[in-house]
Amino acid sequence: MRGPDEKPFDPAVSPLFVNAIREELRRVADERRGEPRPCPNCGSDARRKNGYQNEPKTVARLVTADGIEDVGVDVQQYECLDCGRSFQGDLSALFYEGCAYAKPVVDLCLFHAADESPTDCERTLRRQYGLQVNRDTVARYVDRFDAADGHAIDIAGHRYSLAFLSFLFGDDEGDEPHFVIQRSTALW
Repeated sequence: MRGPDEKPFDPAVSPLFVNAIREELRRVADERRGEPRPCPNCGSDARRKNGYQNEPKTVARLVTADGIEDVGVDVQQYECLDCGRSFQGDLSALFYEGCAYAKPVVDLCLFHAADESPTDCERTLRRQYGLQVNRDTVARYVDRFDAADGHAIDIAGHRYSLAFLSFLFGDDEGDEPHFVIQRSTALW
């Protein structure tokens, strides 16, 4: 079975918007994630840190003029002191269980897949966001999760998920986002 071909850089929207997405996703690059959790084998809370995974867990794959750039986080490993099993720390703040990409990318896939085929969704993600997600991955997310949140905003003729825009421009520390949307159409 062949893997996906590399996609060319081809933003159909403002390069400033695509760069904002890239910078926000790169912000989590090389972070160390994995909060302590009970052992999945025996349920014990007796554990010790046991280094990090050899390969970072992929947050997103960015399509750049130089090719595909993987953005990843280092995952903390733990060892159970009771049964000896090694396991990953809790990544639920950034990843859905069993998903290859971070929550914002999965949410974006689901948002666009609600109105488009997986192939069209793959193309939209590349052109509007500069993200590489294979159509088969999009189809798996659609089969696995319920329909996406329908809250959207129109910017320069394109529909964007409010959940994704909140990730990009929202303030994780406070209750209010950095910007306030008063209508469903924005003129930027």
